[in-house]
Amino acid sequence: MYDVIVIGGGAAGLMAAGFAAKEGAKVLVAEKMVTCGRKLLISGSGRCNITNTLKDTKQFVSKFGKNGKFLYQAVNSFTTSDVVTFFNSKGLKTTVEKGFKVFPAGEAGSADVLRVLMNFCVSNGVEFLPSSPVTAVNVSDGHIVSITIGSREIKCRAVVIACGGKSYPATGSSGDGYTLAAALGHTIVEPRPVLVPAYSDDEWIKELRGVSLRDIRLTLVSGGKKIAEADGDLVFTDRGVSGPAVYDITRYEFDRRAENRLLIDLFPAKRVEELDAELEQAARINNKKQIKNIIDEYVMSSLVPFVFQLSGVDAVLKASNLSKKDRNRLAAVMKGLPLTGVTFGGFERAVVTAGGVSLKKIDGRTMSSVVLEGLYFAGEVMDIDAPTGGYNLQMCWSTGRLAGISCAEYAKKR
Repeated sequence: MYDVIVIGGGAAGLMAAGFAAKEGAKVLVAEKMVTCGRKLLISGSGRCNITNTLKDTKQFVSKFGKNGKFLYQAVNSFTTSDVVTFFNSKGLKTTVEKGFKVFPAGEAGSADVLRVLMNFCVSNGVEFLPSSPVTAVNVSDGHIVSITIGSREIKCRAVVIACGGKSYPATGSSGDGYTLAAALGHTIVEPRPVLVPAYSDDEWIKELRGVSLRDIRLTLVSGGKKIAEADGDLVFTDRGVSGPAVYDITRYEFDRRAENRLLIDLFPAKRVEELDAELEQAARINNKKQIKNIIDEYVMSSLVPFVFQLSGVDAVLKASNLSKKDRNRLAAVMKGLPLTGVTFGGFERAVVTAGGVSLKKIDGRTMSSVVLEGLYFAGEVMDIDAPTGGYNLQMCWSTGRLAGISCAEYAKKR
């Protein structure tokens, strides 16, 4: 008989298991894959942005949108600073990049984070059952009594469902938690892939593969309507664009089957009228130059040919001959470099899953189900997600810890 069985050995699950065991519970982690932490290992391309430096809890949870308030108790009891202290105290040095994002300092990155979590669990007596997909959580007289793995039944007092969403299914996150939760009376908000790359039919993009743009503003237009904006960096790929700004804009709900466009604003701090006035002045001062040489002072060289291609302005035109109409066209493209025929990656490329187990039947003070005693949730399996920048992993650490402590206390009382 186990006090607690954690279903899923990812970021949230390992944190839940370790803290439950630290509270004295006999804990088993049931993991469907051969090893734990498969998705964690590829987090941030193996670098693992474990958290950030945002200390204000209200400000932090606001990044999760309308569902953010649900996280207040979890994050406030295990803050971004607490997470850094937790890993530092276990030998993992961290570093802050861009004054905000917290990463492991060593080259091993995600592997070091997983090593710390596994050691934390093992040192507190957690047991592991790999290659063991859970097919059912069994209930009797309104209480959890066991789980089923194949033909095997394992008895327990409490269960934490922490098997992630549907993103990167090859790592084990294929939506199993939704099936288990639904069978126990929980509502599932339709999952959708977010923090995904964008693809475009435009041929010119292929020539920019590997080119990065910093501090741009990206606008999503879907079905002719402006849906959202996101500020940040992006990188051109052989099929489209990726990076933080692209990822963040995909969190918004829109019809992915509609005609979608992305507009890249290279000068988000300036109004188009201001940029147009600057170009007018530059053309007047440098009236003997070809206009392409003036634009080259505003835009990185690799982008210059495409500014002219997309605006329809003659690149070798002398500045003295630049008409107001052509100047307006150039300014418009620089404020909205268009990508057309845009589609987006699916779950196989999604960093995070939006949607999941509805929060309406989960108590944010304990991560416990309000439908069934002894049932707890942690991490991405729930209907909560945030932009890039360490928010989603912090959510896993905070909800995992709270679920682990809460279910251990519950098991003691049974």
